[in-house]
Amino acid sequence: MRTRSVWVLDDEDDPIVDSIAAGIGRTPARLLAYLLLRAERETDLTTNVHLQIGTGTNRTTISEAMARLEARDLVERTTVSAAASGGRPRTAWRPAAGIEPTIETTYESHARALLELAESFRGGAATEPRAEAAAPSDSPIEFALNWRPNALHVPIYAAIAAEWYDAFGVDVRLEHRDGSRRALERVVSGTAELALAGAATVVRAREAGEPIVPVAPLYQRAMTVLYTVREAFGEPLRSVDQLEGRRVGMPPNAETRLLGRLFLSQITFDEDVAVVDTNGEERDALRRGEADVVTGSIADPRELEREGATVDVLPVTDHFPIYGPTIIAHKRTLDERAREIGNVLAGTTGGWAAARRDPGPAAERIAAESDDPPERIRRTFACAAADFGTSDAVRERGWGWHRAEMWDRLRTALAQGALLGDAA
Repeated sequence: MRTRSVWVLDDEDDPIVDSIAAGIGRTPARLLAYLLLRAERETDLTTNVHLQIGTGTNRTTISEAMARLEARDLVERTTVSAAASGGRPRTAWRPAAGIEPTIETTYESHARALLELAESFRGGAATEPRAEAAAPSDSPIEFALNWRPNALHVPIYAAIAAEWYDAFGVDVRLEHRDGSRRALERVVSGTAELALAGAATVVRAREAGEPIVPVAPLYQRAMTVLYTVREAFGEPLRSVDQLEGRRVGMPPNAETRLLGRLFLSQITFDEDVAVVDTNGEERDALRRGEADVVTGSIADPRELEREGATVDVLPVTDHFPIYGPTIIAHKRTLDERAREIGNVLAGTTGGWAAARRDPGPAAERIAAESDDPPERIRRTFACAAADFGTSDAVRERGWGWHRAEMWDRLRTALAQGALLGDAA
């Protein structure tokens, strides 16, 4: 009996798989990585049998994934002759290019897919006039971020540090705003092409008729939490039921307030919870005894823990999933500067992959603009990416993928909580 060996992917190949997966999803990435790496080791073409054994993927899944890779021009289909295969001709594939060009093409094609997806979220009347696409411009893309430089901005800073924006020929200029609403207003006014804003803020703005479009969630889940210190609360905070009769501190006009209010609107005794405005730092409201619990982001409780406090946390999205900070654009910008926006998305896809692999260079850049040391930024991002950065959509399609039903669910929840209008 004739036997032959088949090369297989192993853990050492994960860096390439992960880099590709950011732009197309996990399963197609494993197949494409196998084709690329096997082409460097073997001279014969890669068949279905090679892919099945080499990646541990079944025939049906291979067929679906290879169709996606072919549609993006990442692989080429061919055949192994009957003489070479010892029987009838068999389908085979080869990568369309080497590893580095293939990764770039993956990110470019992913950006196009994200733009097509954004088009489906555009909304408005079918007869709404579209701005004419302008010729590609060398002028910078102004990108308004939702807060001062911090660990949650690591993927964007990683795209700069790893020169991914340069690779796609786009000059990205970052500006920092005090909150999601302020960042969003920069896009509405036309002074920034892109902004990073919380999903609830985006939904409310769209409900108010502002012409913005969600383009790609930077994170798949919101990172808002309710937290307290044992000294202020008097007992361990383990359940939402313990909030009855308590004072919950929230900053005015902030995404964390919206999500905190949304959280409270879902519990039966929300009228028995007193919402306290924290005009300043939420942690100070706990220290001064002005609130029993406060809202914040995942990094906030860690600040108190570093001070020696015993901190208890209730993540808001444990109770209902909400997209995290999302990249948005004006409808007009998507019409006029689609190519440049696509290049930013391609670069940010590379930034996400680079940050997951090594957030160090981005952390150093952020540390130079903030009070946080690089190691703290690295740890905070690692936790955020692991806990809030992935979803089934990302595993299937790549970074930044989002689905209409998630946005519809958030809008419905905000409406039910009377949080869509100005009174929120």
